[in-house]
Amino acid sequence: MFGLLNGLILRPVNVPQPESLYGIERSDDENPVQSYPDYLDLRDRNRSFESLAAYRITEAGLDTAQNPSRVFLFEVSGNYFDALRIQPYLGRFFHASDERRPNSAPYIALSYAYWHTHFQDDRGVVGHVVQVNKHPFTIVGVAPPGFHGTLLFAYPDFFLPMINQEQVEGRNILNARGTAWIYLALGHLKPGVNRNTLSLYQ
Repeated sequence: MFGLLNGLILRPVNVPQPESLYGIERSDDENPVQSYPDYLDLRDRNRSFESLAAYRITEAGLDTAQNPSRVFLFEVSGNYFDALRIQPYLGRFFHASDERRPNSAPYIALSYAYWHTHFQDDRGVVGHVVQVNKHPFTIVGVAPPGFHGTLLFAYPDFFLPMINQEQVEGRNILNARGTAWIYLALGHLKPGVNRNTLSLYQ
């Protein structure tokens, strides 16, 4: 039902130990994406990955109290940065512990490029509240300059917890198993595990 992917879409991504980073995608039909409940099953039941994160790219309106604009963002699972072993350039990232219920983590982490061009490297940006599709979110940190997310063909302007998906998209589809909307689940293999010996489920 699921297959592994670590070719062009992953290998050039600037993360620590990229050689052990693999993605999981559906292999039983032409649509490789999966639902949030599917991702949770993989995350909680697999025994070959240290941690499995999920992400999806989308658009939203961002208002910083100056010039509102349309931006690209990654909706990511709370463990996204920890699973990828990425450390913030400034401030902090959000974590799985911030996810308590839907819309419980109103935080964003800016990409370095967006921080540089739109906030002119202002280190006081941490703690600043912005509006994402008219909902308040607090900037908690800035990603390192070499990290542009986990897709080759699209760089996000910022990262936002997937648990707040309803505020971004206007509808809650986190509980809809039949809704294939997460682009990819990915993570580092545990030491001693390779693609020939891994097992996705306990």
